[in-house]
This record gives sequence, C-alpha cells and structure tokens, in this order.
Amino acid sequence: MSKIIDHQISKRFKGKGHFGREALSSFLTGLDPEITESALTWRIHDLVKRKVVDQVKLGVFIISNKESYKPYISEKLGRLSKIVAKDFDELEYCLWSTEWLNDFTQHQLGSFFYILEVEKDFVEEVFNAYSESRQYRVYLDPKEEIMQRYVESEISIVIKPLISRSPKQKVDVKERSKDKIYVPTLEKILIDVYSDAVTFYTVQGSEMHALFENALKHYQINFTKLISYARRRNKEEQIKGYLENNFDELVKDILG
Repeated sequence: MSKIIDHQISKRFKGKGHFGREALSSFLTGLDPEITESALTWRIHDLVKRKVVDQVKLGVFIISNKESYKPYISEKLGRLSKIVAKDFDELEYCLWSTEWLNDFTQHQLGSFFYILEVEKDFVEEVFNAYSESRQYRVYLDPKEEIMQRYVESEISIVIKPLISRSPKQKVDVKERSKDKIYVPTLEKILIDVYSDAVTFYTVQGSEMHALFENALKHYQINFTKLISYARRRNKEEQIKGYLENNFDELVKDILG
C-alpha cells in the first residue's frame, strides 16, 4: 500500500516546486478520509524518513532526486577519531577533512588538513593528547598567518572549539563496522566555510560560489538546519543575503 501512496504523491507533486504541509496533508487526507491527525503526522514523518519527499525547511517539502551528501571516510580519518572517541569518552566532537571540499569546488585543492572541533572546555586537553602522539602537526585554533604559512598538509590537524548544537552526523568508519565517527553535515560545512575566512582562506570568492552552487544543485539541503546554525554563528542575515543575491533561483520561496 505504501508504494502506491508513494507513487501517487510523486505523481501529484513532482515538478511543482516546493509545497507546504497543508497541501501534503490535504492530499493524504484525500487518499484516506478517515486518517487521524496523529496518523497524518506519523505518515509525513515516514515520507521524509524514506526520502519520498525532502523537507527543505520546517513545513516545506519538495519531490527531489537530489542525493544526501555522504562524505568518504578514509582509514586515516578513522584512525584520527580514535584518540578523541576512546580517550575522551562521551565528549562531544566533530571531525572531518578539508579534502571533502574537492567534491564541490571549481578547482581541486592542492593540499588539505583535518579539522577537529571539541567542547570548548576540553580544547587544550585534546590538543595535548594529539600533540603527544607526535604523528601530526597540531594547531590550536590558529590565526591567519599560521594557517597560511604552516597548515598545509594531510598531517596537519586544526583543533577548534565546537559551537553548541552544531549540525553533525554519526557515520560508520567502515561499511558494517561497529566503529562510528561524528562528522559535520553538509549544512555545517557550508556555514563554516562562509563564516570562517581564516581557516578556509583557500575557499573564498569564486571557489565559495562554486561550493554553494554545487551543493544546492546536487544535494539535499535542510534550510532550517542551515539557517539555525548560521544564527548560532551570528551569520543569519548575511547568509540569507548571500543566497538570495547569488542563488535566487535555487532558494526562492525557501528562506522566508
């Protein structure tokens, strides 16, 4: 039965652009006039979970063939995560490689480094733990001159304080592995690059434009999550203006 409903929803809304919860609820009620409000809420949640519809922001949906962004977790990234994951049990963190930006930028970045964000009260302790391993060059929230002169290779780790309620996801280190790692969502990556010209000095101007354009065109973006995180970085109005001025056709009627 669910496959029939999925097909009918796709047929009704595909190519219509964005549609609201009221329109979706009305259509589902038309298919099942006896559906209760709680069952309706569950069904919409299930449709989003199964990717029949994409929720681009709270109460706004679209039928889309865009992918969810799934970054590549290298063996080295998995090894890097073990210190913070095992030596600092229960510590909230987020780890990733700037090599991932090559999935979006106009030109391939010649060098990359790792970014590890942890709760601000543990930044120095984690910095010391990674420094003691002597396998990496570890930098504690480096300033512009240090970033541009020294942080330039895959043995470099930049450690920064993690902004509370940062959008991140828990993924497998390897397929069918019990080991997990916390990495940023695409929404977090976009806002971090936009907000931090010191750390991401190589991805500004036209490269940042390409980053956003490719992300918006090819991947699912949750704009509620994106704008909420921008607000936590004090960049809400700036990012809305940037998106509207540069990608109006891709964000029209979404930002609100």
